[in-house]
Amino acid sequence: MKNLILKSLLVGSLLASSAFGYEASSVKVNVMAYKTKAKSGVAITFDKVNLSIKKNADFAKFITSAEVSIDVNSINSKMKFRDNNIKATLFKIANISEVNAKVLKVTGNDKTGTLDVEVSMNNVKKIIPMKYTVSSGTLKADGVLDILDFAMSKSYAAFAAKCKGFHGGKSFSDVALSFSLPFTK
Repeated sequence: MKNLILKSLLVGSLLASSAFGYEASSVKVNVMAYKTKAKSGVAITFDKVNLSIKKNADFAKFITSAEVSIDVNSINSKMKFRDNNIKATLFKIANISEVNAKVLKVTGNDKTGTLDVEVSMNNVKKIIPMKYTVSSGTLKADGVLDILDFAMSKSYAAFAAKCKGFHGGKSFSDVALSFSLPFTK
């Protein structure tokens, strides 16, 4: 009887430790680009975003295991003409086919905090600080990225020139970057 109780406790503790953990299988990346002197926003997503993240019982370790690869040719602004202009200038001239990002550091808890996200684009790596909140099983993070920080002045100039008439003569190199990561616990 004593043996049965010990085995039950051992099995119960093993099940509890392996059953608990944060886990995610998808992520959605959003960009808000800006045009015109009024700084009007243009919402952009990417249809092909590959997520690599490891299940972990520790929230910070779970989040810092996150890495994404974004296929820039899957850009989706809900306007094919715009998507083609962005691909032909910003990405093609700089010879960029993907953008990679990984979370390096979490400062906070499982409700709110800041992430240091390393973004790799055009052979340049920059750490982007992003504030995050967690609600209803989804982490939402927001930050700002400047395209010119990634050695893209030539491709950005071509983009701004090509879109000058559509943008009222004003394009912005800074974009709001956000992602949402639904997870289970």
